[in-house]
Amino acid sequence: MNKKIGSFLLAGVMALGLVACSAPNEGTGSSGEAGKSGSTGDKVRISILNSKAEIQPQMEKMAEEYGKKHNIEFEILVTGVDSPSQEISRRYASGEAPTLFMGDVQDIYMLEEKTLDLSNEKWTEISGAKEYGVVNDNGQVIAFPFCIEARGLMYNKTAIEKVTGEKFDPESVNTMDQLAEILEKLVAGGMESPVALNKEDWSLGGHYLCSVYEQVGKDVEDASKFIDELKAGKANLAENPRYNSLMDTFDLLAKYNMNKEDPMAADYDRNAIALAEGEVGFWFNGNWAWAEMKDAASDEFEYGVMPIPQNNTENGVADKLTGSASKRIMIDKEFSTEAQQKAALEWLNWLVYDEEGQKFIVDECQLVPAFSNNTLEVTNPLSASVQKYAQNNALIDGYPFYPGDHWKEMGAEFQKYLAKNIDRNEFAKAIEAYWQKQK
Repeated sequence: MNKKIGSFLLAGVMALGLVACSAPNEGTGSSGEAGKSGSTGDKVRISILNSKAEIQPQMEKMAEEYGKKHNIEFEILVTGVDSPSQEISRRYASGEAPTLFMGDVQDIYMLEEKTLDLSNEKWTEISGAKEYGVVNDNGQVIAFPFCIEARGLMYNKTAIEKVTGEKFDPESVNTMDQLAEILEKLVAGGMESPVALNKEDWSLGGHYLCSVYEQVGKDVEDASKFIDELKAGKANLAENPRYNSLMDTFDLLAKYNMNKEDPMAADYDRNAIALAEGEVGFWFNGNWAWAEMKDAASDEFEYGVMPIPQNNTENGVADKLTGSASKRIMIDKEFSTEAQQKAALEWLNWLVYDEEGQKFIVDECQLVPAFSNNTLEVTNPLSASVQKYAQNNALIDGYPFYPGDHWKEMGAEFQKYLAKNIDRNEFAKAIEAYWQKQK
């Protein structure tokens, strides 16, 4: 087994309710004054490139408050139109690398030569650190796990029951046919378009399409073998049962999409509000979307996340969400000074041990923490759903080694499919062609 895949697979057996190895408010693993870095006055200036744009406001607020308390300047950069891999590669090429980078696991492995070894940090002893972090082939911890996330079909249970007049049990909706029956009842009850679909490349190419690879077999090893077959030109995707099962469900969702008249004009924030207010019953997304939903959400509504219903239910896909640690944080060792690295390490310790740092992840960002010593109760219903699946070992591990341009390139092809500019077979050919170009 590939060592990297082996270390990643450990995440799949972790439950979030593990016994803590350290008290939440235990002292940090780093101590002492940060020192000077050549910035203004005695303040160290650090920066982080954030690829989790939905929490950018929370990150900026945190940086301002944290900077004042710890006498540093903390700049929060955010990825733009490029994928995180492309953005961070460009910054390194131009000599403008941030002190910290919050990226996906494949991005961290790509930058392995530039990452600071975190193995001696005290937080690596806590349950969740190595299982959800990034460990290289030498056994070194090279990235910090920021949170746990999962994707699936989000629902507004209260709105569905109100419109259909029937009890809605998401655990009993396992197949596409069962989902189709509910959608028909919603339309008959007056919910004209009961589904919201995103147009974003990361949602289509980075989330929905990736379910094909990750659900083609039983585990990450099977996903890796399937991708190897795609690279070798030995896989006929158009005839693959999992591909067709998921695309059948996608076609059903697109049929009832509130944005179907012009799907490429869909507005992400509008989709969030539509589910929050009960205008639609379903939205394909993940628990991170609570950041956009919460202001429009009502305490009178019950929300959650369920697996994507599909007629091919092999390998238990009807009972599991796809997810694990989402976003890892690395510290740069190529351009950052020793003082900057020290300040960055202290911030990571703050996230793990300090009560305010723990609250930042759970209360401000509304995310499920990766570290077991953070026992704060997840309050938002989407993350509560994810936590329940995680505690029941009902998460399908995401494949961790996609090329950095995968979601952008395949997202663009998926957008063509969503807009009905290509058919399913043409989409399959585009996917095969992409993988055959990879090493």
